[in-house]
Amino acid sequence: MTANPAFIVSSRINLVLLTSLAITLLISLPRLLLWQRLTQGRGSFETNVAELSLRALYIFLTSIVYFFIHFQTHSSKIGFVTINYNSFWQRTLISIAIFFILDQLLLHFHMILFSPRTNAPLFKFLFNINMVITFILTILFAQIFRLLLYNYQMRLSNASLLKTNAETKFEVLKNQVNPHFLFNSLNTINSLIVTDQQAAVQFVNNMSEVYRYVLKSHELNSIPLQEELQFITAYTAMLKGRYGNKMQIEVQVSSVWQLYRVPPMALQILVENAVKHNIASRNRPLHIRIFTTDAAALVVTNNRQQRHQLYPSTGIGLQNLNQRCQYLTNHSLTIQQTESSFSVTIPLMNA
Repeated sequence: MTANPAFIVSSRINLVLLTSLAITLLISLPRLLLWQRLTQGRGSFETNVAELSLRALYIFLTSIVYFFIHFQTHSSKIGFVTINYNSFWQRTLISIAIFFILDQLLLHFHMILFSPRTNAPLFKFLFNINMVITFILTILFAQIFRLLLYNYQMRLSNASLLKTNAETKFEVLKNQVNPHFLFNSLNTINSLIVTDQQAAVQFVNNMSEVYRYVLKSHELNSIPLQEELQFITAYTAMLKGRYGNKMQIEVQVSSVWQLYRVPPMALQILVENAVKHNIASRNRPLHIRIFTTDAAALVVTNNRQQRHQLYPSTGIGLQNLNQRCQYLTNHSLTIQQTESSFSVTIPLMNA
């Protein structure tokens, strides 16, 4: 669930214009009423319509400038200096610098067009007060809007994660419990009972572990890597029961990363994809390797020997796993594919 970028930009522009107009009215109208009262019977005192309109225009335009600065979310580089607009203090320092520049430019420009009807120091003081109030109100409103936008985006992300988790759980359960899976598993058990009763018992135990883990991880967003590895051991043992030496699985995970966390069922999705899309035969065994790197990442790689007749696939498993990783770690899956191999790297999360 994501918001339309064009709609967000349009809404932000409308918000900036309307808020800038509100700030302009908030500052200009009381001043106009006050000046009218103070100058009654004493001639004009900065009540010239053109002058007041120009002063209001200053407020409106400077508000837009400050809003533009405080609504930025990217980083920019000026010479050797990198500006991070996500930092409140960096945005504020830039705004202060622009404030002094605009204040002096507009003040001199205004005094060229209109001669002060009071002494110059008082006029400058009143002019600067208006600019300071504009500066403070604009930054205050901009910060409130950023917090509201952040809250809105977080709610969207949470809703998206819930949807993604629901789809993933459905896909996993469908893969695990569909009649084809059960039919193959029961056939394997039936065959093992005749040829190797001990192996049949082990197969049933592994099958039980698989279903227990699916039910346990149902409500979790992440799970310790060691538990995910215990599950994948049971799951791959079931696959080995079906494929035997046609499939070879190697797990090399350092104990350093055992307590780090991963999205539940992540390894099942990747192993299932490898089995689903590649040939596994005695002459051409499927090699699957699971290992960790020094960069706090878990890698699942397999040799590519694509089936001529592919299994039906929605592609939702890998896509949803990537979305969950982005939400939980701010990092995407790294997918590397060559003529001979396919690998997926999952970022690990601190315990």
